Amino acid sequence: MTALRGWRPAAVAGLLIACTLAPACSGPRSGASVSTEVSGCAAVLPLARRIVHDEGTLTEVRRISRSDADALSRQLGVNPLAPPRSRIGLPTPHRPGRPGWPHACLVVYRGDYPLGTIAGTSPPAVAGRYALIVLRVRHPSVERILTR
Repeated sequence: MTALRGWRPAAVAGLLIACTLAPACSGPRSGASVSTEVSGCAAVLPLARRIVHDEGTLTEVRRISRSDADALSRQLGVNPLAPPRSRIGLPTPHRPGRPGWPHACLVVYRGDYPLGTIAGTSPPAVAGRYALIVLRVRHPSVERILTR
């Protein structure tokens, strides 16, 4: 009987602590949140690590737009990919609700990447100290890989 009486104060104390902390958990935060660029790109980090064969140091992770990815490609001497074309050779029309550029992230690794280390780089005959990887987030896949 004494053991049964002892659980009630502990249960009440636990409930009071939970009720006190609940508003703190739902309030604004000063640290990383779910909506930050890094957390939005978290799903592609394992793929990026596999691409660089777990070599090098992760230096940057952020969302990237198509125009920024194209500008980065041009700066590194690579012609950006052309938008998809229809069967008759005209650019594919924009469809509302279906964006042409998926949610993508830029992941940058710093390391030693000699020729042939990373498959699929553009341009293929360039070695570098940086691997810049643009990855689609929704279904993690490679959009482009650049070395510098």
